Amino acid sequence: METTPNLQVYDLGHLGLVASILDQIELVQTVDQFVGPRPGEKVSTGMALKAAVLNALGFVSSPLYLFSHFFQGKPSELLIGPGITPELLNDDRMGRMLDTLFEAGVTELFLEVAKSARKAFSFPVQALHVDATSFHLHGVYGGSAEEGQAAEEGDEALPIRISHGYSRDHRPDLKQWVMNLVCADTGGIPLLFAPGDGNQSDQEALVPLLARYRQGLELGEVVVLDGASYSQENLWALEGFSWIMRVPATLKEARALLHQAFPQEAWRPLLPGYRGLEVESGYGGVRQRWLLVESEERARMEGESLQRRVVRAEAEAQKVLGKLTARTFACEADARRALGEASARLPLHRLIYLGVQEERQWARVGRPRKGEQPLAVGYRLRARLEVDQEKLEEAGRGLGRFVLATNLLEREALPAEAVLRRYKDQTRTVERGFRFLKDPLFFTGSTFLKRPERVMALGMVMSLALLVYALGEWVLRQRLEEEGARLPDQKGRPTARPTLRWVFQLFIWVRLALLEDRPLVLNLAPHHETAVRLLGAQRYYLLE
Repeated sequence: METTPNLQVYDLGHLGLVASILDQIELVQTVDQFVGPRPGEKVSTGMALKAAVLNALGFVSSPLYLFSHFFQGKPSELLIGPGITPELLNDDRMGRMLDTLFEAGVTELFLEVAKSARKAFSFPVQALHVDATSFHLHGVYGGSAEEGQAAEEGDEALPIRISHGYSRDHRPDLKQWVMNLVCADTGGIPLLFAPGDGNQSDQEALVPLLARYRQGLELGEVVVLDGASYSQENLWALEGFSWIMRVPATLKEARALLHQAFPQEAWRPLLPGYRGLEVESGYGGVRQRWLLVESEERARMEGESLQRRVVRAEAEAQKVLGKLTARTFACEADARRALGEASARLPLHRLIYLGVQEERQWARVGRPRKGEQPLAVGYRLRARLEVDQEKLEEAGRGLGRFVLATNLLEREALPAEAVLRRYKDQTRTVERGFRFLKDPLFFTGSTFLKRPERVMALGMVMSLALLVYALGEWVLRQRLEEEGARLPDQKGRPTARPTLRWVFQLFIWVRLALLEDRPLVLNLAPHHETAVRLLGAQRYYLLE
């Protein structure tokens, strides 16, 4: 904030856009009503949470660290409420807010906010994508076995366990916690957040999570899960759900299908670069359609990988051949049997028998005498190595293939193309959300808080930031398209599909000035006004 006797200048930037979205989804009202009144607090829990989300989406390298410093020089009273100064938004208030969120139940509270967002913007949802990721932590965390057992049984009053587990961040040396998200196919907007133990098994956690919050999610859409959740137990647990899952290639039935030869006329085109065919399955006692999919790009990449395997396998096979030809066998039959056994063990090659060479051992050095019998007779193999075309063809038959399953048996209701499309949407919904949360511009892949309870609450703040970002981007793109309006992209060309990150950067020089108590917004260009109007943020930029 810069001041003169009659002038105060505040850094407003894109924060008015974020504040407007938070207002429209009624974050403050929803949170304060959910947690109940807190007498004596100048900053309510809802206001503190709004400030935390503003901080999280504020383009700082360490969100939520040195909390009050973020609001220095920013119009906190405009963004959050009258009388809310940076001094009130201190680290102590942040800590108490995190504690209150944990006590209220972070998953239930997030679900209420997501319902409010869905009501405010009425975005369509055809599929829900479910997945999990890990966030590693620095520090020493403990926890009793009893606490962990109670948490597994669903006691919301107990915190998660911070522990070692499978690290998606490739940091197995650090303890971690797991974030579970359910995101809409529309813009990847999160509808459910739930923290999990650091050693959580996705196979055991994700389906029960869906079942537990089914009523709150108002499930009428197809649920999309990855192959980790495909098991006989989960298929039964998903009774009443409509689902799409990837079938693990380790299953005997899937492995046979992946390597089975089919005539060309059995295949049909799906999406560009994909073809597939359908079979019926009763795996786990559940009727379902299996869609065998073959990807051209994936087949090409796996074909190149197969050629590298052939080269590596040839080097290993040459060693096997060298050991065989160095041995002496008692008879030709033994030599041929050893050659056949070794050849059968080779993954991509075979050994071709060329004969044996007889070797005699004599009692003395020199030319044997006439009629002298050798002490022993041995046989040395002669053989060569070549690629086994049958093995190579079998290995290449499943290249680029994977199997999807759905319990929606009516092909007219969900054609094969839609099954593949909705599964592929996983990368632009929940997986994209995880990449966003681990981007240092917003959050960081590693966090440190003293207690697991606050880690859980921080996860809710992170997920709310994702909700606001994904919702804002989808709303802006929709309204740009509807009105035929455009915003400049990074090269100055008009676009109807800007990322919200770029729109935020466009507002970097926007300021709020108070000249003798008269408010003015500085550096506001026409494209800024378009974004403000389409996101409903006129109040924050004095355009009403």
